[in-house]
Amino acid sequence: MGKSKQRTVVTILLISLIAVLIIAFYYHITKRSKPSEETLSDVEVLLSKDLELYYPATPKEVVKLYSKMLQAIYTDLEDDQVRALALKMRELYDAELLENNPEEEHLNNLFTEIVEWQNAERSITNFSFNEKENTTEEIDGTEYAAIHVIYTFKEKAKYLQGWRFLLRKDSSGRWKILGWNKIPE
Repeated sequence: MGKSKQRTVVTILLISLIAVLIIAFYYHITKRSKPSEETLSDVEVLLSKDLELYYPATPKEVVKLYSKMLQAIYTDLEDDQVRALALKMRELYDAELLENNPEEEHLNNLFTEIVEWQNAERSITNFSFNEKENTTEEIDGTEYAAIHVIYTFKEKAKYLQGWRFLLRKDSSGRWKILGWNKIPE
């Protein structure tokens, strides 16, 4: 009887050891074969947005996306990222604004402005909306919206600056940026 118990204990230990080895091997294989979950940078997230499928539904959402792009574009980006982000921003522009700002001229002006911002060590640190100033209106059958944004700029010290965006709904029902101006203080 003593030898029988001993064989049973050895068998149980051997089976347990094999089970542990199989589980360890399986864990090692599955962990190794999983693609690394890299997090995308803010710029990569913005560039990956498919505006044909997921266009912002409201004027505020359009300006919010534009402001995120604007905030990113004035950071330390490579020229190809700036160009790609600027072209993505242009997808939010109304046809009239695009017509008045040819692509190459827009990009040249943008690169010049980015250099000025870098030299001044200026950046957009935050933005918020002044909800009580936002309006929508229909003129001659066309819908317009005015969205007020307050940007927080950092340049030596932080300061706030208000901007008013004018949007127009296009024939596809999408709100497009028609223009913007600084709100006098």
